[in-house]
Amino acid sequence: MKKTSFLLMVCFAMLVALIPVKGMAADTKLTVLPSGVTASTDDGNVPANTVDGDLATRWSASGDGQWIKLDLVSYHSLGYIKVAFQNGVARTFRFDIQTSTDNVNFTTVQSNVVSSLNNSLQTFDFPDVNAVRYIRLVGHGNSATAWNSYTEIELYGSSPSGVIPVATSDQLQSVLSSDIAAGTNIVLANGTYSQSNAFEINGKQGTSGSPITIKAANRGQAVISGGAALNVNNGAYITIEGLKFTNTGKTAVLLNGSNNVRVTRNQFALGATGTELFWLQVSGVNSHHNTIDRNDFGNKTDTGPLIAYQGDGNGNISQHDVIEYNYFHDVGPWVANGKETIRLGLSGVSLSDGFNTIQYNLFENTDGEPEIVSVKSSNNTVRYNTFKTSKGALTSRHGHSNSFYGNFFLGDGVESAQDGIRIYGNDHKIYNNYMEKLTGKAILLDSGDFDGGTSGYPPNPSPSDLTAQWKIYRARVVNNTIVDSATGIIVGSGKTYAPQDNIVANNIVRNTKGTLYNEAAATNTLFEGNIGFGSTVNNKSRTTAEIWNTNPLFTTVGGLQKLSATSPAINYSKGTYSFVTTDMDEESRSVNDTGADERSNATTFTNRPLTAADVGPNIP
Repeated sequence: MKKTSFLLMVCFAMLVALIPVKGMAADTKLTVLPSGVTASTDDGNVPANTVDGDLATRWSASGDGQWIKLDLVSYHSLGYIKVAFQNGVARTFRFDIQTSTDNVNFTTVQSNVVSSLNNSLQTFDFPDVNAVRYIRLVGHGNSATAWNSYTEIELYGSSPSGVIPVATSDQLQSVLSSDIAAGTNIVLANGTYSQSNAFEINGKQGTSGSPITIKAANRGQAVISGGAALNVNNGAYITIEGLKFTNTGKTAVLLNGSNNVRVTRNQFALGATGTELFWLQVSGVNSHHNTIDRNDFGNKTDTGPLIAYQGDGNGNISQHDVIEYNYFHDVGPWVANGKETIRLGLSGVSLSDGFNTIQYNLFENTDGEPEIVSVKSSNNTVRYNTFKTSKGALTSRHGHSNSFYGNFFLGDGVESAQDGIRIYGNDHKIYNNYMEKLTGKAILLDSGDFDGGTSGYPPNPSPSDLTAQWKIYRARVVNNTIVDSATGIIVGSGKTYAPQDNIVANNIVRNTKGTLYNEAAATNTLFEGNIGFGSTVNNKSRTTAEIWNTNPLFTTVGGLQKLSATSPAINYSKGTYSFVTTDMDEESRSVNDTGADERSNATTFTNRPLTAADVGPNIP
């Protein structure tokens, strides 16, 4: 062999020797305290036995699916695990390996793992999992019996890059003031984080694949209190997760000029001060594609919205945001104005397009003021929400071309001013909504005190014009159901500008009092395919084709009044409304039935009234 070739081979071998081998140099044994080991059950051989270093002790539980879980307390990279089994030399054991960051959502990294015939610790390797705190082994018994019996479990890994643990207010502010790379996870230990000013997050930029995360190690146990808050200024791709806000006197979360920010699984329970306070505010230039989801908001007694969209100061609202799966509850006492649960815009941004979506939220006992959700911008969607025993209405107070569909309004028939939907402006759609036992106005197409014209965009409207209640043009009120309420569908009022060119079609109103289709002003509204029953159907001379006085023959399904198999509403809808493709349950419509419900034999539905178990921080 030539000398040169020999030297190259030696150098190559030395380089290979320097490369870390998975499971050896790269990973070390991670510490697990006995108190950090729990299990679904045991037979007296407790879970802590698996980390005592003694192969003569064990954890045991009988049955497929019994599990043992190890808590690393902080986040680590997990490279592999070692497990020893009771009488492992005579039988094999089968199990799944799962990991989690939050102790709620677990990911299976290996399934149906089978041990070898050996009593010693056995290594089970898999691709590294970054930022893991909880490791769970789900047992499927052994080759002889249903028992899961593990004598020792060892975890091997390292502290992951990009995870920054903090435990004090000073540490948190220091980290937030430093250069933070995309993909960084800032993990707040249990405790209270308080200072006189807000924690400022200025100019931080994550990416779609690697967001910057500010997260509680244990959901709800990292508390932002006192005069503190979180201000995200000119940021992008940032996630705020699992915190509890009890601060006073400041907006808990401010998204200012930021985009692709997610505020998720937090609890907002701010201290009352007796003054106006917004709990979460979205404003500033270049605000878009933010998500506010799975949070708990309540109780609130101060004035000011829980969520307020303020615009950018140039007449524009944040665009393409989503507010979903939140629990809004216990807002009050009632005031005449200024305590909305959600205020989506202001009069000054009302002519800007938001393309925002409010969906799958529960509003319960939100008794703040006449507008629970106040939409003050254009081209937004409010759908699939549940309003339960709440005073006030879902209102399109300003703006045009908003859509309201698939919502449930469930009153108790007792508390006053439980309303449905009220609108102003042009080209709104109200369809597939279900309303029951409302004590106020179910659907109101109100008259206005300003005429913005058929286009809806008059030249140079003044500030007083923008704050006015605008005349309605071309609203479509289609396929709604109103049951056992104080009112039905009301068109017009005593104001100057009556609604114009609107359509009320294919609705069902079944009440025992009031006027079901109340034309409170003279309009050119087109009526067709409607059904009314139980009280005075109409205060004008409408034909049967316009409003049919007949019993819709409901049956109770899931607590709601739906069409029975013999209902005259089946296939009765008139006209063509291309936007109505499904019903309130999100079931497809064929030949459309009148009302919000398309008759079917189903008993479970994609869309249904939400409960507290369907929303908030702890849902999947």
